[in-house]
Amino acid sequence: MKGQGKRPVGVLLWLVAASVPLVLGFVLAFFWVPPAEEFAQRYGNGEIAKIVFVHVPLAIVSFFGFVLAGILGGVYLMKRDPRYDDWSLALCESGFLFALLATLTGAYFSKLAWGAWWHFDPRQTTMLMVLITYAAYLIVRQSVEDPERQAVIGSAYAILGAIACVALYFVIPYLPAVQTESLHPSGIIARGGLDWHYRVVLLLCLLGAALVYAWISSLKARLSFLERRRWLFSLSLGD
Repeated sequence: MKGQGKRPVGVLLWLVAASVPLVLGFVLAFFWVPPAEEFAQRYGNGEIAKIVFVHVPLAIVSFFGFVLAGILGGVYLMKRDPRYDDWSLALCESGFLFALLATLTGAYFSKLAWGAWWHFDPRQTTMLMVLITYAAYLIVRQSVEDPERQAVIGSAYAILGAIACVALYFVIPYLPAVQTESLHPSGIIARGGLDWHYRVVLLLCLLGAALVYAWISSLKARLSFLERRRWLFSLSLGD
């Protein structure tokens, strides 16, 4: 009972820790950060640059989550400790959510900047490929009933997915031929085209997004642990 009493407090602390940088970041974005001059010159609207405070943290956090999921998948295959698979699965599920939101916010930017929700820009296409990759991961896992086989297959897929993510997030979009065709403003951000106001608020939002990601993933990992215990208990009753 004592441990159960501490759990709501821990959840509350996670929520507060995640919400403080996000709320502060969004308030500063609305009332302190100026319109971006280079976005105004390129797209006719400097205010749309502020979408980076949502879109960029979602994309970055999902990438690192997928890579960490692949690492934990590898650890599971070496140690066969199901806790590593629980976390690998949780990180993939949360990463899929964040990647989906990154894709949707990117589509919203596309509508504002280019006049269409989907422009088939190379960046949009690679994010779509990420979503397809991890949608397939979730489907493959659900198609296997035995938890041990599910963990082995899922961990192997998570490793391959992490490798694919490195290519889809940070290799293919930066190929010279791809950058020539892309209208994505990543070049503006990468070369410091946004002033220091944007960098400060972006770091706050990135911290908040990472904390939310960790909180959601911890809840999902705990749920996987409880589901596995229930499955083992049902097996013992059957015996």
